[in-house]
Amino acid sequence: MKVLEHLQGTGIVTPPDGGEMRAKYDLEITQDEPGDQPGPQPSVNYKHMSGRVWSECDPYFVLSHIRKIMLIEMEDGRKFNFFHRDMGGTIGLSKWIG
Repeated sequence: MKVLEHLQGTGIVTPPDGGEMRAKYDLEITQDEPGDQPGPQPSVNYKHMSGRVWSECDPYFVLSHIRKIMLIEMEDGRKFNFFHRDMGGTIGLSKWIG
């Protein structure tokens, strides 16, 4: 895996109920490298996003929103939908918006 970007900062999260809150993020965008896997190489190398999103102000942020699809707008203006995979705040990407 090749790390394309490491993103850290504070963004605005919109949960399903529509309220907005500030949340910290620490994310990596990675991409499979040619030759990472045996056999024929794919013609497209997919990008992956991993990391954490959490609130320093709300200790129940992850617990109250686990597995719910939320929108985050990062400091640079990019947005994506995500959900928390576990109680540690690890995220799964639902949809990249741009």
